Amino acid sequence: MPDRPGAFRRYLHASLPAPASLLGRLAAVAGCVVALGVLSTMHPGLRFVDFVRFSERARQLTVGAHLVDRLYPIGYPAVLALLTPLVGSVLVAGKAWSVASAGILAFAVASRLGVGAALWVLAAHAMVISGSTEGTDLPAVALAISAVLLANRPGIAAVLVGGAVLMRYTAVVAVPVVVVLSPRRGLTLAVLLAVTAPHWAVALATGASLLPDQSENLTIAAGAPVPLLSLATAQRWPSGVLHALWSGLQEPPTAISALGLLRGAARGDRSARGVLVYLLLHAAALGLGFANARLALPITACALLGGAWLVPSGALTALAVVVGGLNARVPAENESEAAKASAVCELLVAEPPGPVVATSPWLYRRDGVWIVGAIQLSGLGVAREVRPADLAVRMRTAGASLLALDAARTRRMAPGLEPLLSGAPPPGWHLVGRPSGWRVWRLE
Repeated sequence: MPDRPGAFRRYLHASLPAPASLLGRLAAVAGCVVALGVLSTMHPGLRFVDFVRFSERARQLTVGAHLVDRLYPIGYPAVLALLTPLVGSVLVAGKAWSVASAGILAFAVASRLGVGAALWVLAAHAMVISGSTEGTDLPAVALAISAVLLANRPGIAAVLVGGAVLMRYTAVVAVPVVVVLSPRRGLTLAVLLAVTAPHWAVALATGASLLPDQSENLTIAAGAPVPLLSLATAQRWPSGVLHALWSGLQEPPTAISALGLLRGAARGDRSARGVLVYLLLHAAALGLGFANARLALPITACALLGGAWLVPSGALTALAVVVGGLNARVPAENESEAAKASAVCELLVAEPPGPVVATSPWLYRRDGVWIVGAIQLSGLGVAREVRPADLAVRMRTAGASLLALDAARTRRMAPGLEPLLSGAPPPGWHLVGRPSGWRVWRLE
């Protein structure tokens, strides 16, 4: 008589993802790193506007300043401060760290779920863009998911999740998942405490807050300033969570893969359950503030891992290659705006050094290996009706002699500057160039 329970156990075991060999893992890492590395070199300019701020803070860290920030932990700018002198450009350092983080994620996923899952999770459009773009999002989610998958190795998992928290504060929701899954929780907590010391120890020493300031995110979400612990926040939270889930699961391949994650969790796989809990915790935290596709990247990445419980590794590998190749051709959000601003930035290289005033946060100037953001026109405190002569006075006071105007933004923000967009130049202004949609002026 056949051993039915034994046959069922064999079927269940065969249906679960199998870890890849070391050679397979290394091949997956190499493939992802090469593909994302090539893609990043095709977009050498700025692709993530907030990176300008990270560059400025990284430069400050090199002289021991700005050790604590109310919005961002120290880890990401610290990585930039270490890598930038080695590679000769902060933008190259940012892109290289994203690519390297994708390699870490590929190795961890291949170790636990197979090569197919590793390639599939990095083939999605959001992951392709984040993995080849400077920014904190991919490094944070890569380290957090790697920690959850490798939680049976307490020391390594603690280093990974601690690194994730130092990339983005929101990665803290992965900490309880890693601790619960760890076979040695005391060791995990001890290593985690040591890894995150650059934040909490410095904050305590300087009297800064250990917790990030979320007032801006809450204001954006609610449309008005509201405290975190309030009835208004509690009433908005359920819809915020649903919006966060939608932001991360709106692409059909991601939503279908999420069904596989549910399947793996239902079958008792510890990794599937850990990843699912991390997904839900991130959605719950994100629901308190506001959500978009970039902020919901952890939800997207976690859901994509579910493909390992739906499709055999070989077939998933083939799908990943096809989907990844197609997604590599799809431009990132704001790609056109970034490209136009990059052309202006290249034009400014030939101009004398010094501050530049601009109407777009995408504009920056290179200062050695670093990039420095432009002074925003709104930051000068000018009114909508400001005229070129009045602006000249404000710019001289700020020590700036260059003005870069995005025509569309300028007409909305400061229609009084129309003479600088068309017609004869006003006295005292010299036209430097007019890249697509822009006017760049030098103030005599």
